[in-house]
Amino acid sequence: MIVEARNDTVNLLGALTKNHWQTIKAAANLLLKRNPAGIIINCSGITECTEEGAETFADAQAYIQKHGARIVLCDIPEHVMEVLRRVPGVRSQLPVACTMAQARASLGLPSAYEASEAPAEKIVLLPVWEGMNAPYAAQHALHMTKDQRAVLHIVYILLVPQKLALTTPMPEQEERAHQTLTELEEMARRARVKVEKRVERCRDLARGIVTVAEQERASQLVLGITPGDVAAANGLLTTVLQKAPCEVLVVRAPAAVGQTV
Repeated sequence: MIVEARNDTVNLLGALTKNHWQTIKAAANLLLKRNPAGIIINCSGITECTEEGAETFADAQAYIQKHGARIVLCDIPEHVMEVLRRVPGVRSQLPVACTMAQARASLGLPSAYEASEAPAEKIVLLPVWEGMNAPYAAQHALHMTKDQRAVLHIVYILLVPQKLALTTPMPEQEERAHQTLTELEEMARRARVKVEKRVERCRDLARGIVTVAEQERASQLVLGITPGDVAAANGLLTTVLQKAPCEVLVVRAPAAVGQTV
């Protein structure tokens, strides 16, 4: 299952065979911050759905009801609806529109996504992951952010093996991720830099960084490279430099600096 966040819409693509609500919720909450009028979850790209996958919609329904979230689902394929009908109580209260146009109308959104005319804050993105020298890259990101009076978004890329579902709990890795984010957030606060932080679960490091840059609408990306595996570093650089939607600053830690996350 691919979860794509774009403008005011979360697009679901592929087979829904597991409960992916936690991943979808993270993308939805990100878009709701930018689009408080409401967002849409487009289900037209779901190719397969099992009863376990349908639990995604049960959790979505519970979340929407609990928080009064302005979220509407649309274009649910008939083969998915057949599965939902077998899950008690899901379809009855789920906010669903038949088409994208109807979803927009129900939320009072324009017929097509229109970017706000208000100038957006500049965003400097710092992706971090296990094994890199995060504090060293953060120093450069903080200087850049402060000079431009921007906002620093720190995103920990948590790599999930292919053999595991994307939402599988990984307690040890998650603990290290949150510890790293807390330490970097403290660096930002000491530097008096506005900061936001979160964890992004993905399969591939380079593609994950590019996806996050798109989701965050970053104007600049600080890519920290730690000396070591030259082939892996070159592959990461090639993909990010070719596909990132923003300016990329590559920061290579000195070989003598051994601190890693």
